[in-house]
Amino acid sequence: MENLIIKPKDKAELNFFLELAKRLGTKAVTIESDADERLFKAMENNKNTPKVSRQKVFDTLNQIIN
Repeated sequence: MENLIIKPKDKAELNFFLELAKRLGTKAVTIESDADERLFKAMENNKNTPKVSRQKVFDTLNQIIN
């Protein structure tokens, strides 16, 4: 079966679509909050990693490109 993605403009509109899906007997799933939370956790974990010099980043990128 195909999927439909709806991006509501605010929480009230999200609740409207979720209620509509429920009344129509279809399944509705929200996914963005989970993705945002995983990204936030990854950013928090990386915040404590050692710093790398700008030159080392450019050297590594040049090695990958060439």
